[in-house]
Amino acid sequence: MPRKKYGMPFEAHPTPKKNANGEPLIYVTPQSGLKRTLKELETYFGDKYSIRRGEMTRVFEAFMDAAPIWMAEGYRIETPIGTFSAKLELKRDITNPDDVKHNDVELKGIDYRPAKQFEKELNIEIGSDGFRYVRKPISSRIMKNIRYLEEALQKSIRANNGYTTVASFAQYSHLTEHSARKQLNLWCTGENPKLHMSRVSHAHIYTEI
Repeated sequence: MPRKKYGMPFEAHPTPKKNANGEPLIYVTPQSGLKRTLKELETYFGDKYSIRRGEMTRVFEAFMDAAPIWMAEGYRIETPIGTFSAKLELKRDITNPDDVKHNDVELKGIDYRPAKQFEKELNIEIGSDGFRYVRKPISSRIMKNIRYLEEALQKSIRANNGYTTVASFAQYSHLTEHSARKQLNLWCTGENPKLHMSRVSHAHIYTEI
């Protein structure tokens, strides 16, 4: 049966959860490694909607400056593309609401709930083409090919001007991000480590030693 040429590309990966026969259940994600940048969006919007270059960047910068102020005050921020709010969690297990103290709470992240119209527009774009399965090599097989992994590492480092990240290495090696992180961390250990990991902002970067 010929492979489908159209439709939204997706990948399938095993999960730790197993069925009654002990076989791992599968989950699907959009194809990894595909992305558009804000610069590309500005070019596209400039050509299609005559929006001047730099306007979107300034809008996003203003939003990131103002929205956290309101979210820190407990507000949800409603926009045409969806709602943004702070996501909270408890640092410890508590069963009685009266036992919760202010220092038991921490920020988990930002919760985003897409607008129904935004989701509807995506469904329209996917339309009758549906989805296209992109089959990639199984991570366990890739992990055994050290030469291939080292070549992928060098490609990623060159692309990032001297360092790599989990997402970048996953893209060049065709590993899942879980397996990519595992391999990068492995290169950071031992008597003669290949890489050094450091934290920059909210991301981990890996540089050669």
